[in-house]
Amino acid sequence: MTKNGLKNYMMSEQQYLSDRKKPCGACPFKRVNSCEGPKPGGSPVTTYIGQTRGPFWLPCHKDKNYDAKESNPATVQQCAGAAIFRANCHSKYTLPEQLLSLPKDKENVFANESEFVGHYLGIKPKDIPFTEEMLDNLMHKEIIDKKAKKH
Repeated sequence: MTKNGLKNYMMSEQQYLSDRKKPCGACPFKRVNSCEGPKPGGSPVTTYIGQTRGPFWLPCHKDKNYDAKESNPATVQQCAGAAIFRANCHSKYTLPEQLLSLPKDKENVFANESEFVGHYLGIKPKDIPFTEEMLDNLMHKEIIDKKAKKH
């Protein structure tokens, strides 16, 4: 268990690549990017919200060794945009130290979950009032889905 009782479902003791300091041009967490529509990068926006809130290793989908769900953490860089987005969103959870941690950057990366979702769904962020419970439910859904896929 990690601090605050959040079990780490995705991490192991191995080292993870984390040299990136800025999001790539196609990063869905970057305010100006080449992603469009309700499924940036191929996943629903709620998947991104759930995964960035929880203990998930998130690969950069533009890394030369990226292979979707088969990506190897030892050879694929972590997503810098996700790391910055996590910093911007102020999660109440302490995430595993193996996950990339970068400083806030609300100018280039979405400042919060409502901005992120609103951008891709064409909704004003003020009309998406996420509560802590809603955000936790999205994270728990990702944890449950990941556990189910392992079995």
